[in-house]
Amino acid sequence: MKIAIEELASCSGCTIAILDLHEALLDIVGKAEIVYAPVIMDVKEPPEGIDIAFVTGAVRNEENQERLKKIRKRAKTVVALGTCACYGGISGLSMLFNREDLFNYVFRGVETVKPDGVIPKDVPPFLYRAFAVGDLAKVDYYITGCPPKEMYLKKILPALVAGEPLSLSKKSVCSECDRVMGAHEKWQLKRRHEGIPDREHCLLGQGYLCLGAVTFGRCGASCPHSNVPCHGCNGPSLDILREPCRDIYNMMIRRIADLTDKPEAEIEKEIYDIAHTFYPFTIGSLIMEDKGISKIRDLIKERNV
Repeated sequence: MKIAIEELASCSGCTIAILDLHEALLDIVGKAEIVYAPVIMDVKEPPEGIDIAFVTGAVRNEENQERLKKIRKRAKTVVALGTCACYGGISGLSMLFNREDLFNYVFRGVETVKPDGVIPKDVPPFLYRAFAVGDLAKVDYYITGCPPKEMYLKKILPALVAGEPLSLSKKSVCSECDRVMGAHEKWQLKRRHEGIPDREHCLLGQGYLCLGAVTFGRCGASCPHSNVPCHGCNGPSLDILREPCRDIYNMMIRRIADLTDKPEAEIEKEIYDIAHTFYPFTIGSLIMEDKGISKIRDLIKERNV
């Protein structure tokens, strides 16, 4: 069996997560050969006849798009590995700025930028937006996470290589959290730098925007366990993906209303100015943007006027 790992617009953290399997990786390479992985081996092009291709990162420029087309043609099975590949991830936040500003910011001070700010032709042009891998190519399996956690990769990867079925939890981060939930009065929004959260009680009830209720689990609720609110890096929970009337933004408002004595209309007034914090890992996903109740299109327009 031949395995490939393709890198698109990403930090390479998902590839490193595979290497972090350590000795468990030996069991995989004992049954399969890694024939292409730009981060860990010097092979310039993916060969023909790939059995499983793991694609990490979002599709943000023309080079990403061409590489995705090529790997899709040459692989029998394509796996979107990590939240950037599944939902656009952090690369999707670039949609809050126009392409010219992005180029000028990224290449400022670098010799390849001309004095007038014009980007040379050999720099791959940005697409008009960021895309999740599944928006532009057929994906056979999705593995979320930023990056996917080692304890689940140890179960998932050997099963994929062996072609065996696998049953894993499909619950949200809240299901893995040990905090106590309960009603809260006089709820007020708190920024993350304000105060120190109580370690025992629900962060959302305390006023911190913890996205655990609307985020897919399999991370062990590692951030809430460390007294840090969940910021949604595992992508939307399955109930949000399945239901067209459910979105991260409106479900968070509903969740806060359930925990507090505030009506939904008042909650929305309080949090609208930070709506982009609900989509930091999903703003590049057409699946999430196309929901009629999503705020993603409004956010993109507001910041590109």
